[in-house]
Amino acid sequence: MNNLTSIRVALYTSTFAVLALTGPVHADPAKAHKPAKDVLLVHGAFADASSWAGVTKRLQHDGYTVRAVQLREQSIADDAAQVRHAISTIARPVVVVGHSYGGYVISEATPGAANVVSLVYIAAFAPDQGETLQALLGGYAPPAAMKHLIVDDQGNATLDPADFVQHFAADVPRDEARALEATQHPIAVSILGTPAGAPGWKTIPSFYQVSANDEAIDPKLQRLFAKRMGAQTIELAASHVSLVSKSGAVAELIERAAR
Repeated sequence: MNNLTSIRVALYTSTFAVLALTGPVHADPAKAHKPAKDVLLVHGAFADASSWAGVTKRLQHDGYTVRAVQLREQSIADDAAQVRHAISTIARPVVVVGHSYGGYVISEATPGAANVVSLVYIAAFAPDQGETLQALLGGYAPPAAMKHLIVDDQGNATLDPADFVQHFAADVPRDEARALEATQHPIAVSILGTPAGAPGWKTIPSFYQVSANDEAIDPKLQRLFAKRMGAQTIELAASHVSLVSKSGAVAELIERAAR
């Protein structure tokens, strides 16, 4: 046996010895999870980045570097590009979090993002490739928060003020809910009918928080999203805006994903 052959045999043998000890390299992506100290927050429809205020304070107190994206909400492609760019500016491992429509955005933005160690969905959409939000919502009873949707002459939608306070943010103190309603960010109705691309949750470990009292996205639909992505899941007795009413529990889930 010549020297080259001996080297090849040694490499072949040592490779199988390592596999025998460690198992398949990609058997459990969660076990290869790198700890993260950076968090990127993506808000949902009818809201803006300020909706993360309570969660941000908790994460910063615990030593995390937090960034919150301000979406334009005129197309999923544009919003996903914004988030993809924000991710690219973070040099370290990062956890990416989406609330509501923001879940759709982070799903679109993260395929191939090597520094994203986990995704966290907060009462959020997580469509699979080809699905639309309109079709997903259509499979369930019409959500009370959206029964009187207001659409302007530019095709942008906001929630009826009373529906926002009584249904969208039902477990938030009334004066705070009214303040949130006053700062609603409109979303282009056309986004509801836009088919989703290949989602990041197919390859990135994911976590999901279900809001059991949600009147914007049916809790049963949320549980479906969490189950099919194989997410580590918690359920809170919360309205759609759990990031406001249960900010401590939401921050704890994000920190678990970071660890």
